[in-house]
Amino acid sequence: MRTKLIIFILIILTVVGVAAFLVPIRNIFLSGLVATRTDKNSFEEKREQILSELHLAIEEAEEIGKYKCCIEPLCTMCYLGDWIWKDGTCDCDGLIARGEWDRVCPQCQRGIEEGRCKSEIGTCSVQ
Repeated sequence: MRTKLIIFILIILTVVGVAAFLVPIRNIFLSGLVATRTDKNSFEEKREQILSELHLAIEEAEEIGKYKCCIEPLCTMCYLGDWIWKDGTCDCDGLIARGEWDRVCPQCQRGIEEGRCKSEIGTCSVQ
């Protein structure tokens, strides 16, 4: 009887030991899957937040007269300083009015070609 009790206790300890070993491994595996899903959601949320803030900043610059874009929706290239304009400004609309098509940012040129021109001071036919 004593031998059976010892064998039973050893079996219980073995099962508990194996379970204690497997549960953390399972949790690590599952947390990796959850982290991947969370990271993807987090990326999409961050991207949406960044784009939203960028568009708000451009709208604010437009309201105070620093951003004179010629397309709708407004370009982001000039605001980000990826063209000839600096410090969150744009004057592609002014360039159109002066006929300086070669200086209009590529994003605005593409928007005009797609029919998204909103210029009120120049004509929007790409030359």
